[in-house]
Amino acid sequence: MARPNGIRMPAEWEPHERCWMVWPDGAVWEDDLESVERDYTAVVHAISRFEPVRMIANPHSAARARDLLGSEVEVVVHPVDDAWFRDSGPSFVHLPDGSVAGVCWRFNGWGGANEAFEKDAALARRVLEEEGLPVITSALAIEGGAITVDGQGTLMTTESVVFNANRNPGITRAHAEAEFARTLGVERVIWLPGDEEEFGTNGHIDGMACFTAPGKALFEWSAEETGERAELTEENHRALLDGSDAGDRPLVLSYLREASSNSAKGSGEWGYCLSYVNFYIANGGVVMPEYGIPQDAEAREVIQAAFPDREIVQVGITNLARGGGGIHCITQQQPKPVDG
Repeated sequence: MARPNGIRMPAEWEPHERCWMVWPDGAVWEDDLESVERDYTAVVHAISRFEPVRMIANPHSAARARDLLGSEVEVVVHPVDDAWFRDSGPSFVHLPDGSVAGVCWRFNGWGGANEAFEKDAALARRVLEEEGLPVITSALAIEGGAITVDGQGTLMTTESVVFNANRNPGITRAHAEAEFARTLGVERVIWLPGDEEEFGTNGHIDGMACFTAPGKALFEWSAEETGERAELTEENHRALLDGSDAGDRPLVLSYLREASSNSAKGSGEWGYCLSYVNFYIANGGVVMPEYGIPQDAEAREVIQAAFPDREIVQVGITNLARGGGGIHCITQQQPKPVDG
């Protein structure tokens, strides 16, 4: 479906050219780096079953990445600060002729939560220019993990990220929606309250909910059934129930619960990712988290029901999760071109 300005951000389930990732190194993971590398390698090999993976690595980490990943994964060298390419990388879109371009948001280290972000702030443009892809710039300070789209003009995001003074002080809802329309071809925004107190991300949507098909979404309940976090989850749920897509359809929702909080072992300063909805949709598959607990099987069933025609692959991320993110956070899909 073409948008009024001809730009369209495809849904994640549409065909991919490749998956992009950034290799972790000692500058980011000072403790137990080898365990984190094992989780990354397992995620890469799972995604590689369905589509090519192109790995970005710091100059001093490239040889290590090539050794562990093998020849099937292309490693390219770019200077980076952190390994969460979903947030620092471009959001890929289709232009009116069906070719691919990328949106470069104003990346400011998650509102200053990470003081070292100059390399990451330049990364999206650097990748696009090296790939020979057009660059669409935006003054909106946001991260890729803060948005999800249905490919038909609907975007879901959180107020706690977009309207946060640490990113976009004074921005209005109308201004933000106009920017999403200009850059991504969005016609309707579904606003969830989010979670301003979540350290670092301030409540990214990719730890709460995602579209699974046009008119359908998956919502993740908090592991806590009572208390402030449970109440905030219910507020986000009500906002999603009240929303409708660009075709004026109320969303059909399916549900799962995040991993039990007792699975969070050795949490770092950015918390511990408990999300199952933080998965990656690949060509013909879904690569989702596994925490080594009985709840993993239940979550797999829910996601299989949401994507009945795709193979579900679970990957253990108990080391990666200590950094506060999951599989979706470390990946970014590049869509295939389409006929305009």
